[in-house]
Amino acid sequence: MPISRNRIVIIVLTMALLAFMVWQFATIIFYVFTAVILSLLGRPILKLLDKVTIKGWMLPEALKAVLTLLTLFGLITLLFTLFLPPLIEQTRALENVNVEAIARGLEEPIAWAEDLARRYELTEEDLSLEEYLRTKVLSVVDATRISNIAGAIVGFTGDFFIAAFSVVFITFFFLKERKLPHQIMLVLTPDPYVDQVNRIVATAKPLLTRYFVGVFIEVLLVGGLISLGLSLVGVDNALVIGFLAGLFNVIPYVGPIIGATLGVVLTTLGNLNLDFYSGMLPLIGKALAVFLVVQLVDNFVFQPLIYSNSVKAHPLEVFLVILMAGSLAGVGGMILAIPAYTMFRVVAREFFNEFKVIQSLTRSL
Repeated sequence: MPISRNRIVIIVLTMALLAFMVWQFATIIFYVFTAVILSLLGRPILKLLDKVTIKGWMLPEALKAVLTLLTLFGLITLLFTLFLPPLIEQTRALENVNVEAIARGLEEPIAWAEDLARRYELTEEDLSLEEYLRTKVLSVVDATRISNIAGAIVGFTGDFFIAAFSVVFITFFFLKERKLPHQIMLVLTPDPYVDQVNRIVATAKPLLTRYFVGVFIEVLLVGGLISLGLSLVGVDNALVIGFLAGLFNVIPYVGPIIGATLGVVLTTLGNLNLDFYSGMLPLIGKALAVFLVVQLVDNFVFQPLIYSNSVKAHPLEVFLVILMAGSLAGVGGMILAIPAYTMFRVVAREFFNEFKVIQSLTRSL
């Protein structure tokens, strides 16, 4: 049955209003969205607490919400306790990087690259690749720039605590009153569409819960495997590199490349005392092998379970969605692409199922 003109006008106006609200209240929406994610992560903990009884007395919902929050933030605190001190130490080490030592450590490969470039007339005779690299490295590890970044981080401390309090406050009520997000959606929904919204919530909640819990577990597994592998091959600060690689792995497809590149850079800067050919190059090769092996495990074991099965979408479909989201909204878009696409499919199935393309995209839901 074709869509009436009035319905099209209503849909367009509704989307325009939603876009304006998102733009106008982006910060608040971010707080609510983060709280929703945390509440989804906490659902398995809540279900476990539902089974706890003390002499036939069940735990109050408020207490279960508090215990769930404490568990979630206990895990986050544990991670930061383990990884933050060595990360700060690594950052301070970057401030004291000796550019001359880098130039000496890379003297042989630089000379080889210069000779190759001049042999094939890729550069001018008087151009020194060493001086070029020296300038680039100096600009990257400039202590003043790092200090400015540190100052900016301190400047945002107040905003961070406001955001943290807001997120914790909202998450508590989402955990205590589990149907609260659903009830809010129903209040904003016109009566003729209440049944459809109920079906959307019933379908989307388990899909998104599995996805976010799976991503959290994937970050821990990837970071742990990389840390273990780098430690076994003798890389310093393996814990820091693994932690950062695990975080970047949240960015589908591109994140592992960024993590591996950062890992190689930190490995190189931490081993400038080694001879390039006999020491540093084999160590870099071993580090790359660790990243490659972990990435293969992630691609063939972790990601198929999380990105495909959890949201019931074809891997190629997921890949194209991530690429489009990256071109539209950068890294943030890539991170949010899969949950946003999941919600789009669930909503589209309820409201636009008369279109053949929507039927094809939502067949597996």
